[in-house]
Amino acid sequence: MRHACSFAVLLAFTALAAYVAGSRPVQAQSEQSPFSSGDVLTLTFPGGATQPCTIEDVKGTFVRCGTGQRQPLSIGQRERPEEWVNLSQVQEVSRRRPGR
Repeated sequence: MRHACSFAVLLAFTALAAYVAGSRPVQAQSEQSPFSSGDVLTLTFPGGATQPCTIEDVKGTFVRCGTGQRQPLSIGQRERPEEWVNLSQVQEVSRRRPGR
């Protein structure tokens, strides 16, 4: 009886040690975006709709587009909500030269 109990405890400790030794912290792979803040793009969506985009911020596969110029708000005017575009949903991305 005494050996059966110690065998179960030894088996539990072995399993716990194997689990702790084999587990490694998970690290997300960071994908480098080919675009950076200030790039001027034309985004083409499925169906043919296009959108000009001056990148203000990049987070993973998402970009926040803007006009490239921040205009001050007048009295009573609310700031527009941020709109992010998922580049994995875009059919084509082409760079434009600034000023075109």
